[in-house]
Amino acid sequence: MTTSMLLFFQMILRVILTVILLCIATCHSLEKGDGFQVFRVLPTTNQQLLQMIRLFETADTDRADFWHAPSVVNGTVDIMVAPEHTGQFQKYLEKHGYTYQIAIQDLRTLLIEKEGNISTHSTDDAFFMKRLHDDVGFHSRLRMGEYYSYSVLSTWLQRIAENMPDIAKLIKVGTTIEGREILGLKFGKDTPDKKVVVIDAGIHAREWAAIHTASYFINLVIFDQSSLLENKINFQIVNSREGDPQIQNYLDNIVLYIIPVLNPDGYEYTRTDKTNPRARMWRKSRSPKACAFDGVRNSCCMGVDLNRNFDFRFSEIGASRYPCSEIYHGPSAFSEPESKAYSQFLASLKGRLEAYITLHSYSQLWIYSYSHRKFTYAPDIDETRRVAAKAVQELGRMYGTKYRHGTGPEIIYAFSGGSTDWAKETLKIKYSYTIELRPGYEEWNGFVLDKNQLIPTAKETWAGVTVVLDEVTNQWKSSKNRESELSRIRQEKCSDRLSGCAYWLQSSPNICRISQSTMIRDCAKTCDLCHMIAV
Repeated sequence: MTTSMLLFFQMILRVILTVILLCIATCHSLEKGDGFQVFRVLPTTNQQLLQMIRLFETADTDRADFWHAPSVVNGTVDIMVAPEHTGQFQKYLEKHGYTYQIAIQDLRTLLIEKEGNISTHSTDDAFFMKRLHDDVGFHSRLRMGEYYSYSVLSTWLQRIAENMPDIAKLIKVGTTIEGREILGLKFGKDTPDKKVVVIDAGIHAREWAAIHTASYFINLVIFDQSSLLENKINFQIVNSREGDPQIQNYLDNIVLYIIPVLNPDGYEYTRTDKTNPRARMWRKSRSPKACAFDGVRNSCCMGVDLNRNFDFRFSEIGASRYPCSEIYHGPSAFSEPESKAYSQFLASLKGRLEAYITLHSYSQLWIYSYSHRKFTYAPDIDETRRVAAKAVQELGRMYGTKYRHGTGPEIIYAFSGGSTDWAKETLKIKYSYTIELRPGYEEWNGFVLDKNQLIPTAKETWAGVTVVLDEVTNQWKSSKNRESELSRIRQEKCSDRLSGCAYWLQSSPNICRISQSTMIRDCAKTCDLCHMIAV
C-alpha cells in the first residue's frame, strides 16, 4: 500500500470516528434534555387559531407540549418543542404565517438555574428523612421554599398525624396505578353538623408550585397548633405566641381536608430527571400505554389527564381521544384509579361539603363553573362570583398580584371532565373553584417558578382562600346561632294547651307519634315535641 493510499484511509477513519462521536454526543445531549425550546406563538386569524387547536388536540407530547392551550385570536400560545423537532416546527409556523418568538432558548439550562440540580434535591430529601427518623421531639414544620419528593411529603403527613392526633388525622383517599397511597390530612374536630372544605393540589404532575402551596397551607395550620401545644406543655401561654385566632376559628367551626398531591405517580416521574424537560414537564398520570391512530400513524403513549377524566361532559371539549396528547381524557369517565377514588371520597362528604378548591399552575386565574361552554352557569352564580371577586381582591392586597376570575371559557379556554365542574353539578357544592397560581398568563417561564416566589405565592393564595373559609365558617356559625335562637323561642312557647295530656299518653303510649300534628298543638311539652313547634 502506497503512502498516499495509507494517508487517504487514515483520513476516512478520522471522518468516520468524528461522525460517530458527534452522533454519541448528540444522542447524549438529547437524553439529557438539551435543546428543548419554548415557542410563543400568536394566532392572528381564525384559520390559524383552528389549525393550532387541531395541533393542540392531536400533538404527541413527546414532540410538542402545549403549556397554554390556544383559545382566542391574538392570544399567545406557549409550546415546548423537543430538540429533534424544533426545525420542523419553525418551518410549520413560517409556512402558515404565524407570528412567533422563541421565549426559552434552552429549557434545561433554565431548570438548573431556577430549580437546582438533581444532587441538591436528593440531598434535601435525605437530610429531611434522616431528621424525621432521628428527631425524637419531632418538629412538625417542613422548611418551605423547597420542593420535596412524595416519599418525604407522605412521611411528613404521617408523622404529623402520629404526633398531633388531637389536631390532624391522616386520610387515605385511594391508591394509584403504581401502588402509591394518595394521602392527606383532616383538620378540626368532626361533628355531623359541621361543614367541610376540601383543598387539593398536584392533579397535574408538573405543577410543582401548586403542591408547594398546599404543603404551605398544612405547614401554616400545624405551625399554629404545634406552637399552642408546645406553649401549653411549657406553661408559657401568657408570654408566648397564642396562635392565630383565624386558624383556630376555622378548626373550631369547620372540618378542613388538605390533599397536597393527587397524582403521586406523575409527580414522582417529574422528579426522575428534574433537569430533563421530557420528564420535568410531564402532566398526566402514569397509567399503562394506550394506542390510537392519529391520522398519520398508530401512536401509543402512557398516562391520562386526570382533570379530564371526571364524569362531567366527558370528552366533550378541551380534551383529546389521542393517548399521546397531554389532554388525553382516558377511555371512559373515572377509568383511572386516582380520579375514581377521589370522586368517591368527595361523594362521601355530600351534604356537608360546602367548598372545594383545587390548586393548579399557572396563569393567575380564579375559575368557577361551568367551563364547558361560555355563558353557562350554575344557579347560584351570583354568590359564586361574589366570593371569587372578594377572594381575588384579598389575594392582591398582599403583594399586588393581579388575578382574573370567571369561568374557563371566559378567561382561559373551554374544557370538560374537570373535578370542580363535576363536584359543582353532582355534589351541589356551593363554592367550587380552580385556582391557577403564579406566574401570570403572559410570563414566559411558566411552570418553572423562581424558588424565591414560592412562599409569596403560597401566602397570597392563602389570603384568597381564607375568604372562602370565612364565608363557610360565618354561614355555619350564623346557622348555629339561628338554631340556638329558634330553640330558645320554642322552649319559651312549649307548653300543654290541654290538661289531659299526661292521661292520654298513659292510656295510649303511641298517641304522640300517631297524632303528631295535633299533639304538637295541644300537648307539645308532655310529648317532648317542643323542637317541632313552628316559629
